[in-house]
Order: sequence, then C-alpha cells, then structure tokens
Amino acid sequence: MSFATDHEAQIARQSAALLAVGSAGLRTRIPKLLRTHTGDNWSAMACTVVEGAHMAGRPWHEVRDDFARILNDLQRAQLPTGLPPARSWCGGNSWPDVVERITADSGSRVWKAAQIVVREVLSLEEAGTPSLVHGDFGPHNILWDESGAPGLIDFDNACAADPAIDAAPLIGFYGAAKVGELLDAGVLARAKVYRASLPLQVAAAAALGADRKLQSHALSNFARRLKAGSLHNPAAT
Repeated sequence: MSFATDHEAQIARQSAALLAVGSAGLRTRIPKLLRTHTGDNWSAMACTVVEGAHMAGRPWHEVRDDFARILNDLQRAQLPTGLPPARSWCGGNSWPDVVERITADSGSRVWKAAQIVVREVLSLEEAGTPSLVHGDFGPHNILWDESGAPGLIDFDNACAADPAIDAAPLIGFYGAAKVGELLDAGVLARAKVYRASLPLQVAAAAALGADRKLQSHALSNFARRLKAGSLHNPAAT
C-alpha cells in the first residue's frame, strides 16, 4: 500500500513489474499479483502469500548457498518484457538530476562525492548486459519455509539491469569479502559501486514522494558512510 503523493503511479509500476517477473519462469517461490485498487489518497496491490519466515540472524555459512542459487536463478531467467529500466522507482533517467538537486545544500564534499558515484553507476551500465534484477535483494526479502526452501518477495524495484545490482545490498549485510565468495572480481567491483549509490537512490525516491524525513535520513547515511570511508564496503573501516 502507498500513501505517497505519486501513489497511483507507484502501485501501477510495482504491479506491472510483478506481473513481468511472474512470466520469467523462476524456480524460486515468489508472490503472484491478484489485483490492484486505488482510493482517494492511496493505492494498493494484493498478492498471494509466500510461506515462510525471515531469518535475518542466520550466519553467512548457512545462507550463502541459498543466496547463490537465487541470484543464479534471477540471472538465468528468461528476461520478460514489461520490466522497467534500473532505478525507475527513484526517478529513472531523472535520478542524476534529482540527486544533484537534493545534495546541493549538503556541503561541497557530499555533493561532489554524490556526483562521482552517480557518474560511476551510469558508466557501468553503459557496458553491462541486463538480466532480471530483484532490486532490493537481501535476507529482509527472503522467507524460508519449514523445509528450508527460500522464497523471494517484494519485487517493487524489479528491473532489467546489471545483475551486480542485486549483490550490492548483500555487501551492506555481510561485507564485500563474504559476498565476493559468490561473484567473480568484476561483478564484485561493480556491486561495490552500486552499494555506494543505495542511499542516493532512497533519498531520490523519498524526494519524489515528498517524504522529507526519509530523504534526510538517507542523505545522512550517505554522508556518514562517506566520512567513515565505507561507501563501497562497510567492512572497510
């Protein structure tokens, strides 16, 4: 459900993405879209339930193989039509302009760093081969059922893009060294760049949805990581 100023467009984008993902032939359990509904100041979509529970506290060695299988499933899936390009949820092609605007009053160091990160992301995508990308991959969006089989939920940010995007949030949870066990060096390097951009994506989405509190929180995260030297890898400090 969304109460954002752009709630109708937001739910329309999310439901279209879930429909497209449903046609990709994934082996991983995922939700299926049932219907959407729009009220006066809200919009929502109903989906089937993916059975299971979050297990965010499980150690890396217990979840590593599941992460690898799901990432491989996404990358090998048939790329469906109807998927939006990367970062449609936070501005799409206008994302760089939104980032420049919302970081203008953050100080020259933060503003310059944000511009560098944005340029690096756009440069990577010029040469990448797109695949099905979840867009918010991590243990917070995985449910394990009683048999131990994982299911993947929340395809709101699904897109056709560089598969390294899905490794970026994992770096935030586990550090680049562990995530690098699943990836070759080139993919890991790209994932680090995407990880640096995550707070700027959240801040841009918040700005477009007029959520000043979330925007400020995301920009503060970017500034804090920049100061700590951990934009690309939290284990770097």
